[in-house]
Amino acid sequence: MSRLFLFLIAGISLGRSFASTPADDAAATIVIYNINASDSKELADFYCSARSIDPAHEIGVIAPLAEEISRNDYDVTIASAIRETMTERGYWMLTKDIAGRSILAASRIRYAVLIKGMPLKIADCTNYPGDNATLQPPPFGNCSAASVDSELSILGLYTPQISGVINNPLSVKQIGAKHESKQVTSSQNPSASPILLVGRLDAPSSDAVKAMVLNGIKAEKDGLWGWGYVDLRSTADPNFVMGDQWIRKAGEVMRKNGIPVIADDLPETLQEGFPITDAAAYFGWYTDNINGPFRASSFRFLPGAIAAHLHSFSAITIHDPLKGWTGPLIQHGASASVGNVYEPYLIFTTDFGTMEEKLLAGANLAEGYYAAQPVLSWMSILLGDPLYRPYAAFQNPENMTTNLWSDYRQIVLQHQGNVLKAAHDLGERARSTGESLYLEALGSAQCDAGILPAAGASFRDAAKIAKDPKIQFRLLLEQSRVLEKQGKTEKATTLLTEGLSTFTETSQKGLLLAWIARLNPIETNPSPSQNTTNELTR
Repeated sequence: MSRLFLFLIAGISLGRSFASTPADDAAATIVIYNINASDSKELADFYCSARSIDPAHEIGVIAPLAEEISRNDYDVTIASAIRETMTERGYWMLTKDIAGRSILAASRIRYAVLIKGMPLKIADCTNYPGDNATLQPPPFGNCSAASVDSELSILGLYTPQISGVINNPLSVKQIGAKHESKQVTSSQNPSASPILLVGRLDAPSSDAVKAMVLNGIKAEKDGLWGWGYVDLRSTADPNFVMGDQWIRKAGEVMRKNGIPVIADDLPETLQEGFPITDAAAYFGWYTDNINGPFRASSFRFLPGAIAAHLHSFSAITIHDPLKGWTGPLIQHGASASVGNVYEPYLIFTTDFGTMEEKLLAGANLAEGYYAAQPVLSWMSILLGDPLYRPYAAFQNPENMTTNLWSDYRQIVLQHQGNVLKAAHDLGERARSTGESLYLEALGSAQCDAGILPAAGASFRDAAKIAKDPKIQFRLLLEQSRVLEKQGKTEKATTLLTEGLSTFTETSQKGLLLAWIARLNPIETNPSPSQNTTNELTR
């Protein structure tokens, strides 16, 4: 079967064996840049060179330089220009229905990469031709705003309706017809998949864009080794619990695949001073702007890291290193993130657990993201190289680098991915190597499973052999948290108080004092949650 008919099977399954070679992916990719942006063409050339993509697959458009543009600007400078190029170059084959409307019959292109300089979001508009306000069901939220990226993903639908969401046929979770305002009408050929898998190479700086690409390629070869961090809210609020479930699942699938995980289940986000070391993955929520340890100017993720923070406006801008989360996480060294440019509503946001599960099965970023993103023509973006396969090295164990992380992974996989069953072997390896990683990862898994006495013992034993002061400090906090969960508040307070004489950096002392205050509150009335007015639950 020729690649011309790449999409001639309706509803492409993302549960396939991910057998596409890099050459296949490169040949099925277009790279879109803004002619008006000074460094956009240079970055497009850089990416094509890094990924061995034919430069002839670059598409330059003359678009506004603003992050937010009007619907007319999108239609004229981006959508129409790209559609015209796709047909002129033979990337798309079109036909017509009986009403003379265009139908995508076949496509040679699967991926679209937006380069820094391309507009980010399309403002809400009214009285759009073809956007019928009397549609039933009505458009969700009566909203026609969207990310440029999500609109481009349905460019091949040729739909005249812009308001509301459309179910993503590539998602493993279908929201259901009651939420689907836009329909793939009878004018669409069901034998052709019109969906483009769109990723964005964008960041507060051009250097960060280049780093995200090169670091991803490095991780594909050497392995994405390090800790996975998950930051839960531990909420029972039915409006929020879904987000916790997604993040918890991300931690579970990492553990099952032999990635050591540290989970924080305090309602607040990880606090300033919390020692994040060797961060290869991060999934958390829920504050407006990047904060805690991630905001520190010295903090860096490991090369190739995946990092995402669930928030309504996490990608309200990509170019401010302190605003939102999506752009700042890339600026701090992550190679992949997701975010929302406007209010998305929780049910329409990306399921981090499903995304991480697909990536660990060998998917590239685009495949993982589109499997986890339930709706299109909406607010979400994927920030990162869509061809990047974070766990490519995991699929070729014979070529895998031997190190502390891969040794831990091998032990866990020998026990069918069950960290608790690997407890004896992890303890033995920690004692023979003098490395605290094995026991800290075990203690974290035991703590999450509610096996608190065993978790406390694992953390104490890890603390005895830990050499890095940052890890020693984290183990002190983890021991305190286990005591707190056991109701041993006095012992937890004593442990933290003793730590004040050992861990004397300003951020460390501040965190210790905050934890002591939490364990011994002066006032019994809780302060109002900072999140109660946010729109994510609407």
